[in-house]
Amino acid sequence: MKRLIILIFICVVSFDATAQINGGGAHPVALTEALRLALDNSAQIKKSELEREGTKQRIRLERGMSFPQVDAGISYDYFPVLETQFFSGEGFGQAGEYLPVQIGQPWQLNAGVKVEQVLYHETGRRAMPAIAVTRNLYDLLIEKSEEEVLFQTASLFYQTLQTQQLLRAVNANIEKLVALERIVELQLQNGFAIPTDVKRVQVAKTNLETTRQQLLSGITALQQSLQFMCGVPFDQPFQPVASLESPAADSARWKNLQFTMEATTDYKLIEKQIELYHIQWKSQRAEGWPTLSAHASAFYRAQRADFNVLDPNTQWYAMATVGVKVKVPVFDGFRRHRKADLLRLEEQKLQTDRKQLMGYKQLEYRQAVVELENTLRQLRTQDQNVSLAREIEDNLTLQYKEGVTPLSDVLNAQTMLSEAETNYWQQVFAYKIAVLKLLKAAGQLEELYNL
Repeated sequence: MKRLIILIFICVVSFDATAQINGGGAHPVALTEALRLALDNSAQIKKSELEREGTKQRIRLERGMSFPQVDAGISYDYFPVLETQFFSGEGFGQAGEYLPVQIGQPWQLNAGVKVEQVLYHETGRRAMPAIAVTRNLYDLLIEKSEEEVLFQTASLFYQTLQTQQLLRAVNANIEKLVALERIVELQLQNGFAIPTDVKRVQVAKTNLETTRQQLLSGITALQQSLQFMCGVPFDQPFQPVASLESPAADSARWKNLQFTMEATTDYKLIEKQIELYHIQWKSQRAEGWPTLSAHASAFYRAQRADFNVLDPNTQWYAMATVGVKVKVPVFDGFRRHRKADLLRLEEQKLQTDRKQLMGYKQLEYRQAVVELENTLRQLRTQDQNVSLAREIEDNLTLQYKEGVTPLSDVLNAQTMLSEAETNYWQQVFAYKIAVLKLLKAAGQLEELYNL
């Protein structure tokens, strides 16, 4: 009866572990697909794209200022008291005097069109290059957002796989302890073991069961986080998958990765910001230059003594003007100079940030290279350690069955094997994360699609 219960427990553990790891028949998702889903559903990227669209609209608004400005209007006015003008009385026989005369009629209708066109505006001319720079700046901001999404998604993807592999290792060790427990019970029945030996195996198995439950909870949380990043509903779980047979087979590829400062998005961003501030500084200085514009207007006016201006006998009188206007800024309390000085200071601050960024990016890349080399060495060491621990565990288990080795040695060997496997899988994904950091430091996260 006990043997039947043990066999049923092994089957339940194996089936439940497989269902938990494989997501209950969920759709398997490779890294490239997870990255694509995350990019397509990222609110951060969508917000950056909307900001870029807003910039396009602001650029169109600024460009509209260079087009002719046309205004048309009509007014209908009543003057209870007409304007009084004074004329010389010489023509009326009253030399040396001025005669007051009221001009116009009480009801006046005016209709006209006015056109004004800026011919020369140095500030606007110097600001035109800022349009292309601003557009490129927002393109880089979107690229920066995409890199952040790629890095976060890939990190979460590997963390999920790491936890699943640790769960597989724990399940395998639980199955071994279940088999060992069956052996110990048989030996107890035959008088070759004591009840304490059974309890010791049960304690070891309970400890692994606790670890197993913790890993299951971790997998659930990580998978839900990955679903959130990828925009997948929580009631449609999917299973991240990757080939881990030779985790460091591509190490030579990353060791030969070339680092170019100018290729990183951070460097491109700060370069564009410096360029934009320089253009704004030049444009601000040009506000002291004269502005030349042309204008033309045409009006029609009708006047009557009564309200009925729509009378067909109403006389309309035309008036038109054409001219140019020059506006010369003379003194504004040094406001233009102060604004230009502030823009120059911002540009100098960015130049300082660029110098610091260059040092930081070089440091980040060097540290990523060192971390990659260290994880490779430790991965090889842990691989050998797992093989050695498995060999020791197999030998001691066989010796225990033959009654040569005590149970404590077998339990210690299984504990060492469990720790070795845990360390190995942690190191596997430490290597994956090291590659991810190296790609981020080199500005080549798009290489994730080629993994």
